[in-house]
Amino acid sequence: MAAPADVIPRRPTLLFIVVLGLLFILMSLSTRTRYIGETRTMFERSVMILFAPVPKTVNWAGQQVSDAYHGYLDMRRSVAENLQLHRQLDQLTTENLRLRQSEGDLRRLRSLMGYSEQFTMPTTMAEPVMLDTSSRFKSMILDRGSNSGIEVNDAVVNANGLIGRVVLTTKDMAKVQLITDGNSSVGVLIDRTRRQGVLRGDGVNGAQLFDIPSLADVRPGDVVMTAGIDGIYPKGIPVGVITKAEKGQDLFKTITVRPSIDFGAIEEVIILHTRKVPNDVVRYTP
Repeated sequence: MAAPADVIPRRPTLLFIVVLGLLFILMSLSTRTRYIGETRTMFERSVMILFAPVPKTVNWAGQQVSDAYHGYLDMRRSVAENLQLHRQLDQLTTENLRLRQSEGDLRRLRSLMGYSEQFTMPTTMAEPVMLDTSSRFKSMILDRGSNSGIEVNDAVVNANGLIGRVVLTTKDMAKVQLITDGNSSVGVLIDRTRRQGVLRGDGVNGAQLFDIPSLADVRPGDVVMTAGIDGIYPKGIPVGVITKAEKGQDLFKTITVRPSIDFGAIEEVIILHTRKVPNDVVRYTP
């Protein structure tokens, strides 16, 4: 029983001696593995070889993160610049359309002003605020009224021809009866032959010419103008073009006229303050 007791106390001493020996051997190998001119030991070289990929990996990962971050910033900057360019393009497009519209308005107004200068009577320019060509009474509402000197039976025209006459006024508005209205009548003449007649609206979009004898020379394409004999419209205003001329059932022709005016494209008008024939003169009988 004494022998095992003597062996057990000696094991820690033996283990301690073995560890010291291994440390001595490692230190000896570490000092002996230095090469000439080299300051690193074998241990240091092993650590460097073992951990050399770590800085490269960290550097690569950092570079990727930096590139991704700067790419994100560049993308955000590009998106912002793209939006700004789109806004500028929209503004330039709007401005270009506005300039084109202004140029068209100026050209149209110059044409209208030049046309109005042909008349010796006073004139007033106005703009339509409502157009009614679908109801029984074909009419137009203008943005000028009696405060601008507009009176009932003033003629309304533009550079293309006759539109109608004023039938009602307020202080700041006027109602115009179009020549296509079924109750409208205009004293006209055929420009080529000077044959006179009466133009009446057909209640739709056109008109008919009455009181032209069956033997009169009338052809499609003839221009119809105001004759100045109805006491309302001055002479020489274009009214329309004859599209059909046929022999009627009585002594007069059946003639269809297409108005010179496109009523759906009217933007400005000229109101002619015509010289009205007084009622006492019209009704006077000797």
